[in-house]
Amino acid sequence: MKLTGPEGGFELNILDYECSDSPYFMDRNWLIISLKTSYHGQKCVKTAPILSTWEVELLLKWMRSIANGREISPRLSFVEPALGFNNLSGGLGNYRLGIKLGSAARPNWQRDSNPFYLPVTPDNRELQGAILDLEQQLRRFPVRE
Repeated sequence: MKLTGPEGGFELNILDYECSDSPYFMDRNWLIISLKTSYHGQKCVKTAPILSTWEVELLLKWMRSIANGREISPRLSFVEPALGFNNLSGGLGNYRLGIKLGSAARPNWQRDSNPFYLPVTPDNRELQGAILDLEQQLRRFPVRE
């Protein structure tokens, strides 16, 4: 899933399940996520178990609601505080999202321990493409019972 803007870009890819054989439902559904970020020419790649399968489903639902003009919430946060999303958009087709990168997702160029907020401004085509890409990734790594 890619989202870009004039200041930088954000890419999220599901690599695998963190625990392949755990007897616990919650453990079986944690995902290893690769995050590629860029900001004013600085680039960083981080890999960590920061989202679960059901949180990816929630992210998809949230992104669809923004694309459809029926925002379910201006903010989206997860159990692991490494990643979060804010909708700062002015309306349909004029998207502006703030991506919070904290703890395990914080870029290397962020020297202090505060979260880094990455602005992205995808157009409608890019937002729809990101939704489709994330849907395809989730099909490869669905919620496991």
